[in-house]
Amino acid sequence: MRTCSLLAIPLSMGLFAVLAAACGGGGGAGTSGEIPPDATIPVLDPTCGVEVIVSQTPTYAEDVAPILMKNCANCHVEGGIAPFPLLTFEQASPLAGLIADRTTAREMPPFNPNNCGHCNKFQDARWLTTKEIATISAWAEGGAPPGDLAKAPPPPEPPKGLTDTNLTIDTGVTYTPDGSKIDDYRCFVVDPGIPTDKFLTAYEVLPGDPRVVHHVIAFALDTAEAEAQAEALDAAEPGPGYTCYGGSGVSASRFVVGWAPGGGPTRYPAGTGLRLPGGRKMVVQVHYNLAGGAFPDQTRIATVVADSVDKEASIQRVAANGINLPPGQPMTAVTNEETIPAQIPEVTVWGVAPHMHGAGKTMYVENELDGQKQCLVEVSNWDFHWQSFSMYETPPKVKGGSTTRITCGYDTTGRDTVTTQGEGTEDEMCIAFFYITL
Repeated sequence: MRTCSLLAIPLSMGLFAVLAAACGGGGGAGTSGEIPPDATIPVLDPTCGVEVIVSQTPTYAEDVAPILMKNCANCHVEGGIAPFPLLTFEQASPLAGLIADRTTAREMPPFNPNNCGHCNKFQDARWLTTKEIATISAWAEGGAPPGDLAKAPPPPEPPKGLTDTNLTIDTGVTYTPDGSKIDDYRCFVVDPGIPTDKFLTAYEVLPGDPRVVHHVIAFALDTAEAEAQAEALDAAEPGPGYTCYGGSGVSASRFVVGWAPGGGPTRYPAGTGLRLPGGRKMVVQVHYNLAGGAFPDQTRIATVVADSVDKEASIQRVAANGINLPPGQPMTAVTNEETIPAQIPEVTVWGVAPHMHGAGKTMYVENELDGQKQCLVEVSNWDFHWQSFSMYETPPKVKGGSTTRITCGYDTTGRDTVTTQGEGTEDEMCIAFFYITL
């Protein structure tokens, strides 16, 4: 009996090698050697450390399609950021082994914080349950049978946008990414046109061309010096905007918007908002992924702003600095701890955005008071290309006098020189940004 198991296939193998190794040259619907319908199939979720038994072979229509439509279809659609669509059985079945491989490794759907539940759980997480991963793997091992295709769910409707927006942050220009690159990170200096301070309470990123817009981050500039720095960087490069990587590249800038494909509109917790300084410009960073080609783009951010909020939120960071990573190491770590001043009252932590660069692999942040520890965020398989804020289902609270500890792990096996801290492509960072209110 021949099965199509992806669980032991190295993740470094290419698409066709994965399929061939998994299925002996087959891998789609109609292959021979399907497992008996009453067989039991154990599937391990290595991230959550849980094994699930699937008692019979799932089918596409009844079991797998609902998972794909809910979790994958927003990106895996014609004209989307993903490299291929996954809206029909004909599209998904030849890639059954690859889908099983990537979901078991939790590379897809992309979501950096661990959402198993032993640390925290997040709202609207792009995260498959262990049972969903097992269902996909068992379907691939069973030869990817179609089932009754008349019962397959239709593709989802496009996400509904915000209906109460009152300010648009527009890059103002059409930019064609540099087609000689795989990834082009571009920062645009934008005037939001607000003469007085406002509070950002919700936003929706509107990519000009979803085929190339991989993620978007907007930064508020708090000082005239930061604004001048951004304008100088813009003026120093030909064309719209300037090249940036880890952040805005200027001082006194604050992360206020974070988005990746499939994220949809974001509304900050009710009664809270982030201050946008009146009369100041902003920086909008757009990450363009050009695997499918370079296409012109003009991205906008539709926002909801208020004159006041019940609780002004801020984004605070916990970081390990002075990074100095030796080359050739499969895992090397940095750590740091910071004590919250005792005079600060209880703080509500609403959300988190982890941040590392290309060598990053893991992150763990915990808060400790009087020997009691609580996990704030855990990242098991970092992917730089999918960064955004994630809001907690149950926001944790931390108190003055407690200590917050951050540890980041890195893989430097592909590097032959020391990696240090910085904004550049080959530099590194170890930061957790938290959306908080007092």
